[in-house]
Amino acid sequence: MPPSSQTILGSRRPLLLLLVSLLAGLVAVARPAGAQAPLRYADVNTSVHDISFRFVDQQTFAPDRLREQIGTTGPGTLTRLRNRFAFLPGLQARRLSFDPVVLQKDVVRLRQFYQQNGFPSPEIDYPASQLDSSRNRIHVIFTIREGPSLQIRDAEFLAASSRTPLEATLPGDLQADWARYRRTEMGISGRYTDFKRTQIEDQVQGWLRNRGFAFAQVQSSASVDTTQYAADLRFLIDKGPPTTVSEIQVEGNESVDRSIILRELPFSLGDRFSADEVTEGQQKLFDLNLFRVALADVPSQPRDSTTTVRYRVRERKLRSYSGEVGYDTRSGVTLDGSWRHRNFYGNGRTFLVNLIAETGYPENVPDFLPSFLARSSSQELSRRFRASLTLRQPYILSKNLSGSLSPFVQERLNPTLAPDPTRPLDLNERKFGLESTLIYDFIPYRTVSLQHSLSRTQQFSGVETTDPERPGTLTGEDDLFNKSIFTLNGTFGAADDFLNPTEGYILRPTAKVGGLFLKSGVEFVQLNAELSGYLPVSSSVELASRVFVGSTWPFGESLDNLRRPSNPSAADRRENFIFQNRFSDNLFYAGGGSDVRGWSSRLAGGKVLRESSILREGFAYRPIGARSKVGLNLEARFPFPGLGSSWRTAAFLDGAYVTSGSLDLTPPASAPSILSGPDGAAVSTDPSQVLVGTGAGVRFETSFGFLRIDLAYKLTPDALDLRAAEDVGAAVTAENPLPLSEVDTRSLQRFRLHFGIGRSF
Repeated sequence: MPPSSQTILGSRRPLLLLLVSLLAGLVAVARPAGAQAPLRYADVNTSVHDISFRFVDQQTFAPDRLREQIGTTGPGTLTRLRNRFAFLPGLQARRLSFDPVVLQKDVVRLRQFYQQNGFPSPEIDYPASQLDSSRNRIHVIFTIREGPSLQIRDAEFLAASSRTPLEATLPGDLQADWARYRRTEMGISGRYTDFKRTQIEDQVQGWLRNRGFAFAQVQSSASVDTTQYAADLRFLIDKGPPTTVSEIQVEGNESVDRSIILRELPFSLGDRFSADEVTEGQQKLFDLNLFRVALADVPSQPRDSTTTVRYRVRERKLRSYSGEVGYDTRSGVTLDGSWRHRNFYGNGRTFLVNLIAETGYPENVPDFLPSFLARSSSQELSRRFRASLTLRQPYILSKNLSGSLSPFVQERLNPTLAPDPTRPLDLNERKFGLESTLIYDFIPYRTVSLQHSLSRTQQFSGVETTDPERPGTLTGEDDLFNKSIFTLNGTFGAADDFLNPTEGYILRPTAKVGGLFLKSGVEFVQLNAELSGYLPVSSSVELASRVFVGSTWPFGESLDNLRRPSNPSAADRRENFIFQNRFSDNLFYAGGGSDVRGWSSRLAGGKVLRESSILREGFAYRPIGARSKVGLNLEARFPFPGLGSSWRTAAFLDGAYVTSGSLDLTPPASAPSILSGPDGAAVSTDPSQVLVGTGAGVRFETSFGFLRIDLAYKLTPDALDLRAAEDVGAAVTAENPLPLSEVDTRSLQRFRLHFGIGRSF
């Protein structure tokens, strides 16, 4: 090398060494503190940090389902959280030990799982797993190549004795029925699995047993072509003789007469046997609420043209007590107690004594709780004390028709009326009456009911005097009137589970008529309908929606006094306010955890400011209500990562349009406790509004239903939604009253936290 070159290289050597050192430092910084080491360095102290799956080409099963197949377990979200705070006194980190032998078995388990589910040649390994040697923990990563799946190519159904097609051995009236069932309902296509083959077995056996073949038996086999990845199914069917019911055995009944059990069954002696009807009879016995256990089966017997059906029951205690304690943001602590006789004077009658106390306590939000975690400080209090007797007859001319009579008496603090300080607990409404109900069950959870409520109601609320010499003053007179309301309800639809639906739809129409057939202080016709739909998008994600439409049409004296006159007199205002109070239970409201979330119950939409003699704040908002309402709820439900199948999350969008139409539903400023602004008009918002709320929530499934927590945000608040009632009240009652626009808003009031039990809809 020339000297000049040596000189140049020598002069650059310190610079090169510096660059190499800097590069090494950067690599050291960028590299994780716990470098990956070969898996052979794992030992008995190695713990499992995480388990994940990498899929090549395609993914058929969710990771959570694959984790259920393996023995190696990783920490869940709660364990990770606990380990993160293990430095705190009393907490210890939880280690999940890693076992290489179990890992090898997991590969075999996953391979068998895929083969049982129609993938004959899956490739499963864990080369991408990562061992953190500094912390001695491993992240197990399974790499899965599913490969092609077996597809059902053909299926044949043969008589076991003759190997001829099944349809040729069926009676003529069933041959077309079988062809239609096989073509439209059996679903013999798609990926082959052992479970699907067994499922088709059960379907065929069920089809035959529902058409009189009580002793039908089905066996199946599969011929797999691994070169074509196809499976041909063969079902050998011994249908046995067609049978009729010759005997119904009842075992275990003591105080309940056998005749009561037999009348609930959907079949009789001599009828063609049907397995579905036998199961339906079991359900109807449960519905009587007389039995803790009701089992139905076909006992061992000769395979001939007759069938013996057996029901084994175990009775509940005839007399029982029950009690519940709850909490509601409007009604405070609630108590519900009952005494029940399940076979009152025989014949399956139920006699029920029920007591309800919605106490209203605590009256005020505790200081240590944010207002959105409890009853809104702007929400009026509600109290109710009710006693009722109910006599239910389960069989009226038909096994599908039942009825009940329920006299009741009730004292109430109606939140739409001003409290009455002269009465105990400021109660302002008394009611007693009789409720009569008829219920017709078409099939389980598809019913039509007709109810008539006849009551005498007294509202203790001062009204504006009609004396022209004392305009605007209040009298102590009470409003006493009758209510006669007929209500027709229906429940229809097709869903996988009417109590906890995940697929299908449910329709609930309602029609109410007040005062048309009997004299009543409220006269109206009301129609509404609620349609809920459920659509599973995948095995773990579902969409749910609900549409509500309803409207009310007053007539007669109610219409005359609820109309909005152009120049109302003092007498007009007085009668209008009286009928607003009468009509408050028959209007539509919005807001709450199962309606338009983001608002307190019934406080979405028009409202008016009034003084409260109960609340510490001294002021509250009274909902105005609406003549018509259109509502829409949309909710997407997802799994909660890392917390198992009992936990779910949800994102939602709720909306509604409420309107009073031509009715005057806003209380006048001269009404009791209603406050007016500087302009002399009542402090209120428009009863016709568009309401939209959105948010997200968490659900946890328990044995008694879902526990729900939703955090919602008002997208369309009105002028009072962002202003606390105490702030507005202080402003308008000050020595120098302020207009509403000058009262400070509270951004936090855009949010509302909702708690609930059960699905939102």
